[in-house]
Amino acid sequence: MDTAELEAKVIEFIASKVENIDTSTITTASKFEELGLDSMDTVQLLFDAEDAFGVTFDGDEVKNLRTVGDIITYISEHPPEGKG
Repeated sequence: MDTAELEAKVIEFIASKVENIDTSTITTASKFEELGLDSMDTVQLLFDAEDAFGVTFDGDEVKNLRTVGDIITYISEHPPEGKG
């Protein structure tokens, strides 16, 4: 999956998890709190993203994930097992 395709899939995924948000308003620079997510919502989003994208977010690295782009970068750098 190329970067543009991954970006589109992650944005669509996030839009499906966040209430009352339009996909067109989400960019790679969007911070989780700007999307209306508090820390618990963000943790749940990451758990759901693990299932959806077949990755495991490292506990030490999670604290550095603050934007949609951070999730995209993480997924691209940590492809599902057997696909990297």
